[in-house]
This record gives sequence, structure tokens and C-alpha cells, in this order.
Amino acid sequence: MTLSNPLAGDLHVNTPLTNFGQKYLQDASAFVAGSAMPNLPVQKQSDLYWIFDRSDWYRDEAKERADGTESAGSGYNVSTSPYYAKVYAHHKDVTDRQRANADAAVAPDNSATSFVMRKLLIRREALFISKFFGTGLWTNEVTGVASGPSGAQFLRWDVSTSDPVNDVRLGTEVVQGKTGYRPNKMLIQRQVWNRLLENDSILARISGGSTVGQPAIVQRQLIAALFELDAIYILDAVVNSANEGATESTAFMAGKHALLYYAPDSVSVEEPTAGVTFSWTGFMGATPNGMRIKRFRMENIESDRIEGQMAFVQQIIGAELGYFFLSAIS
Repeated sequence: MTLSNPLAGDLHVNTPLTNFGQKYLQDASAFVAGSAMPNLPVQKQSDLYWIFDRSDWYRDEAKERADGTESAGSGYNVSTSPYYAKVYAHHKDVTDRQRANADAAVAPDNSATSFVMRKLLIRREALFISKFFGTGLWTNEVTGVASGPSGAQFLRWDVSTSDPVNDVRLGTEVVQGKTGYRPNKMLIQRQVWNRLLENDSILARISGGSTVGQPAIVQRQLIAALFELDAIYILDAVVNSANEGATESTAFMAGKHALLYYAPDSVSVEEPTAGVTFSWTGFMGATPNGMRIKRFRMENIESDRIEGQMAFVQQIIGAELGYFFLSAIS
């Protein structure tokens, strides 16, 4: 007989922990599609919006009026353009057996809801990037090069002699000179942002201001102030492009670019915007961003279905209000 019997391992049956699990849940703040461009809740899936001819409003036509004569007069032209909000959806079924047999930490209903929400956010972010963050979309576009920029080119921001501040100011002048509006926001892909933080010309202009508690927030505020912008949005989201069962292939969703643009926080008839998201809120009680989550019974498969839907369309409204930096870093 072994005096150490029973062994320590004989006195415990391994079970999953109830207070810890490794779940890769991208933070909602990584997705900028819901904030970088203004959102416009709409009641109908499709409609028209007004376009006022800018050239008519910017023409110098007031004239000196002689006594007893009529004043000079003119008018302005208007047209319309359509939108059509598409519906995107995804679901996850939770079977009765899964729910009855699941450990508390798995929380199948909560996990299913989070799973569906992230699928919708990824789809919206992917569409946002394709609509607003690519070549050939904006009136003003320049391309980053490794040396000797000329014409519609600039020195990439990971080159030691580059000057992003001057590049952004030049872009601001171009947009303002064409439209009368100074760009007030910027979209930057994460890797581009990281290189900006190391750029010598930016570091030379920024001194102090950092804090231990929120260094990233302070850095963003300082650089936004340096660029004379109200906000900088960083494209952080990643996506796995591999099919289920294949080797994972995860990477940043956006390319190594940057977009300088003008957009108000909320749209109106009184000022323009580079782009807008039309969210169909009149669709069966959807939230202001056109999203809703449903749970309903699928008795034929003895399951509850967690289903999410988003109804929206993202559109460039004023292509001349954007200035796109293609291939901002290597």
C-alpha cells in the first residue's frame, strides 16, 4: 500500500471555471462606422435628398443700386439624389439542449447576442471602409511615395524627412479653396496613426501634455489640435478573411491610408457634409442606427433564434469635401 494514497489528483475532478473564459470580443470602440460620419435616421427605406448647386451660392452678384432702380437679382438651382437603405442580418441559434447543459460561464444566450452584434458591426465597418476609405472615391487624392514627391504625391509619413503637418495643412487649403469649408475631421488607419506618433516633425511640435492615466487620449487631442481638427478617428477593427475551418487570416480591415474631410456632427439642410449614413429607423422599431436584435422561437429545431438586423446605406454626399492620402506609409 502507498501511504500517499489517495493522490491529490484523485481528490479533484477538473471542471471549467465559472469566472473566466478566453473570448475574443472586439470592443465596440474599434468600429468607427457609427461615429466618423454623421448618422441620419430616416423613416422610409428609400427617398430623395436635396442638392443645392454650390456655384450659385458662391457667385459674387450683388451690385450697387442706383436711386429709383431695381436691385440686382438672381436665383439658385436645386436637384435631388436618392438613397436606398439595405437590410443586413445574421443569427445564432441556441438549442434547448445547449441551454440546459451549458455551464454558467458559457451563458449561451448572452454569447449568442454578442456574437450576432459583432457580425453586424464587422459588416457595417467593412461597408464603411469600401464606401469612404479607398482610392478613386474623393475629388482630392494624393499618393504617398518613398522619395521625390511631385504632382499629386506626398512623402510617406514613415519616411524620416516627411512632414505630415504640412501635408494636412495643404489638404485643408485645397478643400477650403474649392468649397469654403475647412476639413474638421480625419480618419486614420491604426498602423498609419502609430507611425504619426513617431514622426520627427510632429514630435518636434508637441511638448508636454501627456498624462499617466490617459496618454492615448491626450496624444490624439494634441495631434488633432496640431492639425487644427475637431476629431481624429482611428480605424482599429480587424477581420478574419478565412472561411470557417481554414487557417485563420486576421488583419486590419482598412488599408494604410488617411482621409481628411469635413462633416458636421449632425446633418441639416443648412450645411454640407462629406458623407452620411442613412439609417432606416422606421423599420419595425429599429434604434437610431437602424439596428435591432430579436429573439424568437424555432420550435421545429427546438431552439431560440437570436437574430440581429441593420438597415442602412452609407453614401458620399460631397466628394469635394474629402482629401484622401493613399498609401500614407509603406
